[in-house]
Amino acid sequence: MINKLLETIIQEERNENSDIAVLLSGGVDSNTCLFTSHKLHLSVHGYSFHIEGNPTYDSLKAQEVCEKFNIPFTSIAVPIDNLVEDFKMMAHTMNCKKKVHFECTWPFLYMFPKIKEKVIISGVAADGHYGLSKKAMIHFKHTKEKFDKFRSDYFNSDNPAGVRQLELLSKKYDKILIAPYLNKKVFDYFIQFDWDGINKPYEKHLIRQHYPEFDELKLKKHLNLQLVADIPTIFEKLLDNKEINLYNRKRIMDVCRDWSKIVQSKGTLESFI
Repeated sequence: MINKLLETIIQEERNENSDIAVLLSGGVDSNTCLFTSHKLHLSVHGYSFHIEGNPTYDSLKAQEVCEKFNIPFTSIAVPIDNLVEDFKMMAHTMNCKKKVHFECTWPFLYMFPKIKEKVIISGVAADGHYGLSKKAMIHFKHTKEKFDKFRSDYFNSDNPAGVRQLELLSKKYDKILIAPYLNKKVFDYFIQFDWDGINKPYEKHLIRQHYPEFDELKLKKHLNLQLVADIPTIFEKLLDNKEINLYNRKRIMDVCRDWSKIVQSKGTLESFI
């Protein structure tokens, strides 16, 4: 069963460390990491983030879950005053290329320095197994052949769900990052099933049925981390900043591409900053 598989992966990769940090949202995937670590009788600490002065659904739900199961919890405030310098740094040293890389990496710039535990567990890339994105729902859910292609392409990409940025932060802060949903054994488990076998009679049923803790919780359906925190709206403000919007673009997506191309061609942004 998938819950036992997650237990095995965490046990093998924690390298005998018992103090565990779990990166939490208000969704299923991060909570399976939390519940699994808790069942293994590890010393678990839940971490989430909120934009400074504005608690989000994810941070509030993460706190609720941790309080319910008597797990220590910390919500870390992400300031918006440093956004310009944060953006430059992510382009220059974090290898952020796409809009989603910038938006999803940004909160972790502030989370990782505050995490005390050696081991950090993340549910990153779990959504790739479920096919709940707009793209997957429209084009890939209807036959197993198409769904298999979607999942194979997703996990064979060079940076599924921005995990490379989490790896860079882990290295910088001397952490062990465990991303169980990127383990090949987990991929091999999910790939057996078609879309309905995973998501019916309700979303992510395949894994939720193995965690009775979810029966005590009311969770919203799948939502992206950056959308819940309204990060795209915050990043839109960079369009008015000439230090960032070098070519007067109308979309942040294009601004991110510009910076990625500059970094790749120059190896540095010093002449542009």
